[in-house]
Amino acid sequence: MSFLSPEALLALILGSLYGAIFGAIPGLTATLAISLAIPILLFLGPQVALAALIGITATAIFAGDIGSVLVRMPGTPASAAYTEELHEVAKKRSPAFALGLSALPSAIGSLIGLGFLVVGSLGLVALARQFSSFEYFWLVLLGILSGILAVPSVLKGALAFGLGMLLATIGYDPALGHPRFTFGQPSLLGGIDFIVALIAFFGVSEVLHHLLHKNRPAQAQTEGLKGRGIFREYFQEAGKFCWKERGSLVRSSVLGTFVGFLPGAGSDIAAWISSNLRRMQGGRPEQVALDGTTANNAAVAGAWIPAMALGLPGDTLTAILLGMFLALGITPGPELFNKHGALVVQIYLAFFLVSVVVMPLGGYLSALIVNALLKIPMRVLMGAVLGLCVVGAYAVNNNPFDLYLLAALGALGFVLRQGGFPLGLVVLGMVLGPLLEQHFMVSMIKTHWNLLSFFERPLALLLAFLNVVMVVAVLGFRRGWWASLRLPAEERA
Repeated sequence: MSFLSPEALLALILGSLYGAIFGAIPGLTATLAISLAIPILLFLGPQVALAALIGITATAIFAGDIGSVLVRMPGTPASAAYTEELHEVAKKRSPAFALGLSALPSAIGSLIGLGFLVVGSLGLVALARQFSSFEYFWLVLLGILSGILAVPSVLKGALAFGLGMLLATIGYDPALGHPRFTFGQPSLLGGIDFIVALIAFFGVSEVLHHLLHKNRPAQAQTEGLKGRGIFREYFQEAGKFCWKERGSLVRSSVLGTFVGFLPGAGSDIAAWISSNLRRMQGGRPEQVALDGTTANNAAVAGAWIPAMALGLPGDTLTAILLGMFLALGITPGPELFNKHGALVVQIYLAFFLVSVVVMPLGGYLSALIVNALLKIPMRVLMGAVLGLCVVGAYAVNNNPFDLYLLAALGALGFVLRQGGFPLGLVVLGMVLGPLLEQHFMVSMIKTHWNLLSFFERPLALLLAFLNVVMVVAVLGFRRGWWASLRLPAEERA
């Protein structure tokens, strides 16, 4: 079976539409969309399931801009980086032009990111074959540190990651085989199911958040989305502007792909960095929005590079993807390219179809659908989401105990969200924490607890040096250590 089969194409289209709806409605994130879909996708074949996943991830990130255009509310956290500018463009020009300014750069950024995915993942596979447990330890640590240092509060990021890592230790010790933190409960011997935790953190906590704050999105403004001028505004005028800013498109795509490639960074950081750089250059609102949305979607493909080549998540979405790979019996990393080469080609093809067909043509259609959905009372919408959370969590293992975990972890996620703790780092802790422990224990056992062995191999030493450089550089900018470098020459003198 290939992605050109009717079943896979249908999964790609339906997944894209589903992701667009979730991405565009404020409060329903791409992570929530995937978390709710995984219990269904697990019963499909790898080709069909991955086709749907690619459609969901690519379009949900892009569709987050639709809420910004229509109701000044970002549908995804990454869209928040340029919501003000995109909404201003919609008011001053037209929503159709703003949607075109979102869809076309998104498609271009995704295509350029796909090019780096093809070249970068194959190059990393050759490098990954040289990796031992020492190199993987430093690489996982790099992903952990980049994720923690990327959030506004390093302390809260570290605590959130530590909590995720603690949750991942529940069950049998992978190295020694002893049960840990089960408290005599047999249902915990297998650990906390990753999918149940995802649904709880990003589904149940979202419902509780809406119940407390009673958020209700404003009604959409549909002027400019209908009539004969839609084609001219959406395709012609927005296309001309993209061609005029083609240099910015390429620059933002490269930047977004690089940021997405860094484990733990993702599209949120890529969008903020790219849009902030344009703001510092005095860019107009449409230029800021173009740079932000381009980097936003380029980072999606960039995040797949370490996920496919090294088995490390580039962001929260690819952390879920890794869990999906393992659930389908596929091991990410060099083994993926050796044993499932046809599947890799199909993944590339699915990204291409989403970028070329779904994003440009689906933007206007999904906007109209979401405009109708926004008229549904939020209490009804959140009730439906809660129902899907319960059904999805139970369907994973058919275990009633998972429903108790769903409630407990959902309440925990709500408390963490109220306290400003990043839930994405809790998820990364559940994914990267066990990997860090595993590679550390393997390294220690085979070297008889010789810590200096982590610095004996050249590649391991280079990765350790990169960890130190990243920590010093990020903390230096945060604490203003490099402020003197930005002063005029005469002032420094």
